[in-house]
Amino acid sequence: MPAVPIEVLPYVRGIQFVLSSYEGYTKGKRREADKLIRDEIKRAGTRARNHLSNIQDIAFKRDKMEIARIAKLANSEIDSLIEDVDKSVSGMNHAFFSGSRSVKVSDLKSLIKHDHDVIEMVTKAINIANSAEHAFNTSKGEEEVLNLIQQCQQMVTSCQGFFNSRNKILGGLRQKTK
Repeated sequence: MPAVPIEVLPYVRGIQFVLSSYEGYTKGKRREADKLIRDEIKRAGTRARNHLSNIQDIAFKRDKMEIARIAKLANSEIDSLIEDVDKSVSGMNHAFFSGSRSVKVSDLKSLIKHDHDVIEMVTKAINIANSAEHAFNTSKGEEEVLNLIQQCQQMVTSCQGFFNSRNKILGGLRQKTK
C-alpha cells in the first residue's frame, strides 16, 4: 500500500490541525483513522448542539417560543447527523478495512479530501452556533438570532449529506483480481 499521496498532504495537515494523531489511511491504521474522523464529527456536532441547547433553554424561559422552536429543529438535525455518523457503513466490517479489495491512490485522495471537507463543514456549524448564542445573549435582534440558527441548521444538513456521500467513495473500491 502506498504512503499518503503528496497531493493530499495539505488535507492531511488540515485534519491534523484538529486531530493531531491522524496520519491518513495508511496501512495498519485505517480503522484508527476512520474512528478519529467519526469521533471528531460527533464531538463537533455535540459542541454545536450545546450552543443551540443553551439558546433553546433560555428562549423558552424568556417566552421567546419562535427562537426555542427553531433551535429545537436545528438540534434535531444535529442529532440526525450524529446518528448517521454512528451508523455509517465504514464502522462495520467493510471491505475497505478488511483488505478484500485493493486501495488505489485515487481512492485515498478522495477519502482524505472528503474527510477534510466534512470536518471543515462541521467546524463552520460550531462557529455559526457560537455566533447565534452570542447574538442571543447580547440581546441582538430576534431576526438575526433566527437567521444564525437557520444557517447552522443548513450547514449541518449539508454536512450530513456530504458525510453520507462517503459511502459512495468507500463502495467504489474494486474487488481484487485472483
